Amino acid sequence: MRILFVAAALAATATPAFAQVNCPLENAVYADPENGFELRFRKGKPWEYIGMTDAVIDMVTPKGEKLWGSISSNMGTSRHVGRLFHGCPSPTADGPDLTEEEYETCQQWEGVVYALNKGDPGFIPFADEPAPERLILTDLGRQIRYSDVVSSPGEEPWDVLDFKRCAK
Repeated sequence: MRILFVAAALAATATPAFAQVNCPLENAVYADPENGFELRFRKGKPWEYIGMTDAVIDMVTPKGEKLWGSISSNMGTSRHVGRLFHGCPSPTADGPDLTEEEYETCQQWEGVVYALNKGDPGFIPFADEPAPERLILTDLGRQIRYSDVVSSPGEEPWDVLDFKRCAK
């Protein structure tokens, strides 16, 4: 009986085999297994790299709505911070740039982002480095739950997203 319990515990915490794909972070797609949200990394345009931006991301809801955002560092001395926006235009080459007040109004999430490989937390890799098995986006679910992105409690994503596929 004890062996079955240990085997079940290991299986529950093991990373799925499909997460062992060699995929650069800028092509990685992660998913919330419960509610169907996808977090998609993509190669950003030059005007999307504002400040210390390391990665450009889009989150797609189960209904097909898209939130846009980024993950930024602070010169490598602190944790990566992610932000997602909804209800305002994303940056374009032609502008106009949003004001700080406009950014605040449409920001739906801000939190620390961790990479998880074999259960160990770490920093987000560079765009051309292998994508981690999982991501933790701290407080994502709670902030999205109280935003205009979902219509009722229970529809929000979980804070832990699993590697789903490598986009081409």
